[in-house]
Amino acid sequence: MAVFSWIVNLILQSAFIWIPILFGIIFWFSYRAYQREKFIKEKLEFALLEINIPKDVFKSPQAMEMAIDVLYYLGGGAMTWQERFWFGAVLYPSSLEIVSIEGSVYFFIRTSTKLAPAVKSAIYSQYPNAEVNEVDDYTKYVPDYNKYHADWSLNGLDYKLSKDVFFPIKTYVDYGLDAAVGKLEEYEKIDPLSTVIEFLGTIGPGEQAWIQYVIQPDAWSTWRTKAEAYIEKLISRTQGGSDDEEDKSFGRQLTSGEKDQIKAIERSLSKHAFECVIRTIYLARNENINKATKGYLKSSLFLPFNSLYLNSIRKNNETSYDWVWEDITGMRYPILKKRFFNDYVARAGFNEPFWKYFNFIWYKRRPQVILTSEELATLFHIPGRVSESSAVERIEAKKSEAPINLPV
Repeated sequence: MAVFSWIVNLILQSAFIWIPILFGIIFWFSYRAYQREKFIKEKLEFALLEINIPKDVFKSPQAMEMAIDVLYYLGGGAMTWQERFWFGAVLYPSSLEIVSIEGSVYFFIRTSTKLAPAVKSAIYSQYPNAEVNEVDDYTKYVPDYNKYHADWSLNGLDYKLSKDVFFPIKTYVDYGLDAAVGKLEEYEKIDPLSTVIEFLGTIGPGEQAWIQYVIQPDAWSTWRTKAEAYIEKLISRTQGGSDDEEDKSFGRQLTSGEKDQIKAIERSLSKHAFECVIRTIYLARNENINKATKGYLKSSLFLPFNSLYLNSIRKNNETSYDWVWEDITGMRYPILKKRFFNDYVARAGFNEPFWKYFNFIWYKRRPQVILTSEELATLFHIPGRVSESSAVERIEAKKSEAPINLPV
């Protein structure tokens, strides 16, 4: 008891020190959250762009990578410390989306209205026969989810990386698509996105599947230091240059897997990187629910991009619970579904309200996901003729010519 009394007295006697500090911290974070929300409401407006796929595409996903790089160069907003921490300026988030509505597949980019013209120009410069049009948000044609909409069922997921973020996923370069243009026939190419498109084409009547990648430029790049340290560690083992006496691997040759790791990580270091939130939504009328589709989104959607020696994308949160005791009353389940739906519609993930940092009651904390422009272009690009799926409607020719002064 004496120790307890001493601790209580110490806390009370030092209150004049820690209470002002505590309230100062609370005020600072609250002020920043207020300024950030004010900036977002007053300065940020968004446009949803639909990409109509041309009939013949003979370019590798590198063309889309160059278009995605525009979102990095122009994703400014928080240009100085003063603008970011005092005036609430934020980086401009964008969203890359592949959507299946009853088996018809669509490609969308949602970005700031300030960036939309540059994004259009970037796509036209790489795909002159494509069409890019501003369209209504497809999510507004689905009833706002709540448990009283008994005719609709919803299943949502978000995803994380299985290893440290500096390990890249398997990209189009690993599939040889960067060197295949002009060298291989279409039937000889392997495009990992084709598997995803074929799956989305199987979505039946009364069903919808939405895939979303919310991105913003990686402002801190702390992963690069870790990546360089990892490469140095692997190389030092072959040279005996480490001080770790317990490591008996010095002087050995790098394995083929380690060589591939170094090559892939070094390639990532040369690319622009984005913070990313990956989520999917499966919607279906109760009479059309397909459990196989739900299972595919949960465990198989990203298999073509996963690698045992590099990185993998796997499930993080889901709109269900593994154990009965996690939702004994059944109240959390519909709330979780509604929050997933609202987050998808809002393209949430960055610059969220301050109270959301305490949402661990509903979500497991979402780990950081970093993807380079090469990885994003692998996950989201205009498919060539290697993907012959009828689910993707292709246009014969675009209705109007792109401006002649666009960069190529």
